[in-house]
Amino acid sequence: MGSVESVEEAEKMVIKAREELAAGQKDLYMIEDLHKEIIAEEAIYKSVDEEEEVYNRILRTLKAHQKETMTRAYMVKVNNTTVNLESADDVNELLSRAIEKYDENDEYEVTTEINQERIMSTLTVRLSRKDVQYDDLSFDSGAQNTFGRDIAESEIIEFLDFKDITQGITSIGFAEEVEVAETYIPRSEIVDVDTALALFTEMQEQQRLYEVEPGDTLSAISRKVGHSMEELVELNSDYLKDVNSTIRAGQSLIITVPEPELSVLWTRREIVEESYEAPVIYIDNDDWYTTKQVTLTEPSAGYRKVVSDVTYKNDSAINRNIVKEEILLEAIAKVVERGTKVPPTYIKPISGGSISSGFGRRNSPGGRGSSYHQGVDFAIPSGSTVMASSGGTVSAAGWSGGYGYMVLITHPDGSKTRYAHLSKVLVSVGQSVSQGEKIALSGNTGISTGPHLHFEIILNGTPVNPLNYLN
Repeated sequence: MGSVESVEEAEKMVIKAREELAAGQKDLYMIEDLHKEIIAEEAIYKSVDEEEEVYNRILRTLKAHQKETMTRAYMVKVNNTTVNLESADDVNELLSRAIEKYDENDEYEVTTEINQERIMSTLTVRLSRKDVQYDDLSFDSGAQNTFGRDIAESEIIEFLDFKDITQGITSIGFAEEVEVAETYIPRSEIVDVDTALALFTEMQEQQRLYEVEPGDTLSAISRKVGHSMEELVELNSDYLKDVNSTIRAGQSLIITVPEPELSVLWTRREIVEESYEAPVIYIDNDDWYTTKQVTLTEPSAGYRKVVSDVTYKNDSAINRNIVKEEILLEAIAKVVERGTKVPPTYIKPISGGSISSGFGRRNSPGGRGSSYHQGVDFAIPSGSTVMASSGGTVSAAGWSGGYGYMVLITHPDGSKTRYAHLSKVLVSVGQSVSQGEKIALSGNTGISTGPHLHFEIILNGTPVNPLNYLN
């Protein structure tokens, strides 16, 4: 840049040039790829450059290395979605507009304040009532203002008349953590409030877990969650091979549901008159199996007036807490006597083998067999061991028409299992057998197109799909 009389003078020139460039800038003025070096040289006599000329060279060089101006902005992050807004006021407007649909009386406001506990410049988001007065809050004065009224009623609501209880929003907030931080970025990365609001509140497919309930099938779940069975298989390819894959109660399946990135949690106090059901009263019978229950008293709905705090996530109610109730007509509870004994379990009656014909409708084998199959067929060589699927008493053993040689076992709960197309029967009528005990040899007798075992489970006189019951 030139020669000056001292190191101190050179440093002052650089600082002055930086101050001049930064003067009047509301944004962060940045310079890159610049290396400064001051070389000291002792000389008895040496000419130096004009100070103004050296200064102007420094100023021009700094300008030549200016980076794109970085402007101060506010980064708002929810889950994995981030937007940059120009000011703290824009942040407040964004979050205020996110809740305004649910803040029916415009009672709440959003504010941001610097979090003093964090080293970085982060802001804490607060939602509060506009009319909160923290002084002179008491049960008497509370009845005159919204916030105080809620505090008072939560404490003494049981002693208030319904006419003295006000309906309306009692709390509002966000379901997800909202992070706000001050940052410096290129101005081109800043978005307006409308764009940010759309990003956070428009519906997007979010992954959730569905817990399989007793009695659920893949087709039933498909109808519940609005996915095709093929979509469920694709989402859960680690667990499901195809639409015929077995699912179990308690198993978790991945599903997708349309939800916004930012959800509003809000609670509304509501007063309604409604019919209601009394909880079912169960009387346990230790002599009955759990599959048996008898209704002793039929229920009758009652009628009541209730005050409840209903919590919503966006537009969907997710929880209801009854805080006051007045019974206008008492409900009659349903009384049910039920068994407590665990019913028999069923095991596969053979070792190995593959399913050659499933349960339900099928083409009649050889034009002679049934077109509705009441069991499953396991393809297995003749002479293979057949075991009792569950313990019980042999109620039939021998030749049985199209079944060929057959064994029928009645179990303690009244259920039955049938084993057909046998080559040899090894038990007799009236004989007690245990689960897993050898009862016959498989074969190809009766109406049969090849060596196999036909196996049935009969509950309450009706054949059911054995594959749903085998342990």
